[in-house]
Amino acid sequence: MIKTEKFGVLILLTLAGLLSFGVNFFSPTGIALTGQWDRSRGVVMAKSKQDMGHADIEINNPLRVRRMIKNSEVVLVDVRPKERYDMGHLPGAVSFPLDAFDEGFDTFLKLVKKDSLILVYCSGVECTDSHAVAAQLMALNFKTVQVYAGGFREWQEMGYETEKK
Repeated sequence: MIKTEKFGVLILLTLAGLLSFGVNFFSPTGIALTGQWDRSRGVVMAKSKQDMGHADIEINNPLRVRRMIKNSEVVLVDVRPKERYDMGHLPGAVSFPLDAFDEGFDTFLKLVKKDSLILVYCSGVECTDSHAVAAQLMALNFKTVQVYAGGFREWQEMGYETEKK
């Protein structure tokens, strides 16, 4: 009798597991089971059906970013909260926080042309806000948008210059 009950419990657990994975798989807002977890390869993020992160737009080289800034090749956009921006940001960066995207878009549009090279960054590789803003800008027909994956944290760790407001 006990063997039958254990077998029944095992079958119920198996069915429950299969059902939960099935529902998660077909749900548009399901929990991501895969992702990019290696910090050395760029922004850490789960892969989902509404994936906003694109590794092909990431720049993972702080020396390249520094050269782009020095040569004035890029419009640098800090998407961290305004308070964090005011405490320190990359040289020449404009503040355009993700949480103020809709309210600040008209002002941003006055500052930045749609054909400009835009480099978006946030706190570091654990922060996906830069990818969210980049995706929104690309959806609004900005031609060249890239993400500095290492963000402000890597910039500081490299000992590079920052500005404060």
